[in-house]
Amino acid sequence: MFDAQLLISTGTPYYSVFSPWFPRGGDILRATGELVQDGGATVTIRVFTKNSEDTGDGVDVNPDTTIGLSGSDTRETAEWKVNTTSQGAGGLEELVRYQFTVTGSAGTWILLRMLSPVWFDAVKA
Repeated sequence: MFDAQLLISTGTPYYSVFSPWFPRGGDILRATGELVQDGGATVTIRVFTKNSEDTGDGVDVNPDTTIGLSGSDTRETAEWKVNTTSQGAGGLEELVRYQFTVTGSAGTWILLRMLSPVWFDAVKA
C-alpha cells in the first residue's frame, strides 16, 4: 500500500514516477488506486514487470489496461495477469511495480494512494 503520495505536474507534457519493485504474489493482480484530493491534475497508473535478473525499467504488462483517476474521492480498480500461453511474454513476471503518470498544467497536483494489491491464481480447467 502506498499512502498519501503527493505528485505535482511539471506541465511538459506529463510527469512519470515509478513505485519500488515488489514480488509477484499470484497469477492475477487486482490493483486499486484512489485519488484522495484533487489539485487539478489527473493520473494514469500502469503496471510494469521484469524478472529479477533483467535490468532496466521493465516492460508495460498491458498498455491497454490502466487506472485513470481525476476528481477527488475517485477510486478505480483494474486487473493484470500472467500470460498463460507463454510465461513472461506480455504478462506478469517475477517483479512488479506501478508507473504513475501525472498530467495537467505546471503546478497542478494530486494526492494519491494505492490500496494493498490483491493477488490470486488463475483457475486451470
